[in-house]
Amino acid sequence: GDHRDLHSFPTRRSSDLKEGIMKILFVANYMWDIYIFRGGLLKALVADGHEVTAVAPDDGRIDMKKTIPGLKSISIALNKRGINPIEDMKLTYDLYKLYKRENPDIIFHYTIKPNIYGSIAAKMAKKKSVAVLTGLGYSFVKGGLISKIAIALYRFSLKFSREIWVLNSDDKETLIENKIGNRDKVFILPGEGTDCERFRPLPMERKDGRTIFLMVARAFFDKGFREYEEAARILREKYGDKVEFQFLGALGGEAVSGITEEYMNKLQEENIINYLGTVDYPENVIKEIDCLVLPSYREGISKVLMEGAAMEKPIIATNVTGCKEIVDDGENGYLVNVKDSFDLAQKMEKFILLPKEERKKMGKKGREKILKEFDEKIIIDIYRDKISKL
Repeated sequence: GDHRDLHSFPTRRSSDLKEGIMKILFVANYMWDIYIFRGGLLKALVADGHEVTAVAPDDGRIDMKKTIPGLKSISIALNKRGINPIEDMKLTYDLYKLYKRENPDIIFHYTIKPNIYGSIAAKMAKKKSVAVLTGLGYSFVKGGLISKIAIALYRFSLKFSREIWVLNSDDKETLIENKIGNRDKVFILPGEGTDCERFRPLPMERKDGRTIFLMVARAFFDKGFREYEEAARILREKYGDKVEFQFLGALGGEAVSGITEEYMNKLQEENIINYLGTVDYPENVIKEIDCLVLPSYREGISKVLMEGAAMEKPIIATNVTGCKEIVDDGENGYLVNVKDSFDLAQKMEKFILLPKEERKKMGKKGREKILKEFDEKIIIDIYRDKISKL
């Protein structure tokens, strides 16, 4: 990390503490992710008067201090993938030093490495921490060696966190079954919250009468990319240019189950999928589509489905943890069988044949559900309550 960053903040003395004002650290493996998933929360806590610091490797994609005035940010070195014991010990030691120096009242950890090594570092520095597991991931559930290692590391390190937060009840049960925390310690946070002011119904400028589907995800097979591609092939054959299948999100590259540029180009040339790359304002893409699709194998809780529903777009997603919580089947969209391209194509066809009025009604129900269950304001209030209790 950049060491100038590390020494630029004076540590506080207890005499500086105003009643209820706290020093809070948010630690994750991407600065951009902290902003995307928790920007609204950080703004709210800064506005409450807390001293809030975001800690993560900084790839320069966002200037946190500019974007959220009053927020501090510290860049750290962290290898997101790979299990190198020496690197991970160094990370633990770096975080320990940082926690000693910054002297926070509470630390929130996100993503695998900060959860494991940050929880240990917080214990060493005698600081309170909360582990937020935003999704147990496909490999965790699938079993295998990596899964066994992850479970053992979680079991050891999360003993040291005050609470373990997950985003759905299935993840809570999985943790308890694997003896990572007990019923009292594992808390369900209902999602990461959606900014319903930003993601609101926006007027569609397109007037061509086609049906456009959009999938937003990182281009990996376990996000259901292959099923989306196969369903697109079936429907393109049947409906020709009356339908379009868009994909928005970063390519998986050389990762094991990732979609390469070469593969995506081939699909573009065949006119199966229209690849849109990545954008900073997905709402401008979502507003021009008819239906949002996510055939993922498992999520923590899908942020993009919440955002699409908040924009009054019907959603089609797999009947799995992290998606099924957001789709009321037949009400605000359709649920499909996991890894079932044919079922996906059928539900998408059902949507194609829906009259305009019915589509509209679905969209409206989606926004109502998000406002009631997943609005960012609800999540911010839960954090405030937890922070004051802790």
